[in-house]
Amino acid sequence: MNTKIFDMVTELIKNCRLPHAILIDSGNADDRDELALYIASAFLCQSDVPCGMCKDCLKLKNGTHPDVIIFDPEDKKEKTFKVDFVREIRADSYILPNEAKCKVYILKNTDKMNASAQNAFLKTLEEPPSHARFILLCESRAALLETIMSRVTPFNLGADDHRITDEYALKADELAEKLAVALTEVTELNFMRLSSAFEKDKDLFSVTLTSLQLIFRDAVAVNAGSNITLSHHEDTAKRLAAKFPLKTLIALVENTEHLFDCINKNANKNLLTTRFCSILRNTAYGG
Repeated sequence: MNTKIFDMVTELIKNCRLPHAILIDSGNADDRDELALYIASAFLCQSDVPCGMCKDCLKLKNGTHPDVIIFDPEDKKEKTFKVDFVREIRADSYILPNEAKCKVYILKNTDKMNASAQNAFLKTLEEPPSHARFILLCESRAALLETIMSRVTPFNLGADDHRITDEYALKADELAEKLAVALTEVTELNFMRLSSAFEKDKDLFSVTLTSLQLIFRDAVAVNAGSNITLSHHEDTAKRLAAKFPLKTLIALVENTEHLFDCINKNANKNLLTTRFCSILRNTAYGG
């Protein structure tokens, strides 16, 4: 498990700041499932963090909780996540919980939703019932529409290996903050200098990009008047929000999605570093 992401989620749980719609992508299937169940237990459990001992936690662990609904097209021997599944989820979401304070929907293989299914699901994400929570799981976010991505809080588990240590994740997070600050500087020299770290360590790119996107999302929230931030870099998010208009901040979030797409398509990593600098600087300053 990516401990940085796990710790980040735990911090959100402790502060009662878990969003109603979450995306977990990359990593391996077991890690995605583990994090999804941990988040689901947080939604259901009455303790500050999941206790693992109450009736809700135990039923979830045993797979018998009536208010946790898992949808996976593979269970139905389907290759795609059909629009019929989405309609079924939408209809069920308006039914009140059986036992818990909310209902949790864990949707696996959401990258197998076609455009029709995603557009149908978008309506549920835009106007969800107050008691409904959604956890989307997928191997790659590249297939998801931008409109879906704009309505979920993403947690990228990184590469499907165990090389992402706490020290490595901290290094990436610190680099992301420095890049965000450098982006507020009119000259691009510092931003380009910091980006050169990716040429020395190509695996650092995707881990750093995950943290950087979270900072951009926090800046969007701050600019829009919210005091809820998800990263540990509230001051940097406020700096970005003061520097750039909301439209630019949203574009920065969207363009980090484009860079994730490039990673998922195995783009040349040397060219990707150049593209990273060009896209984010041009987005920020309209070059």
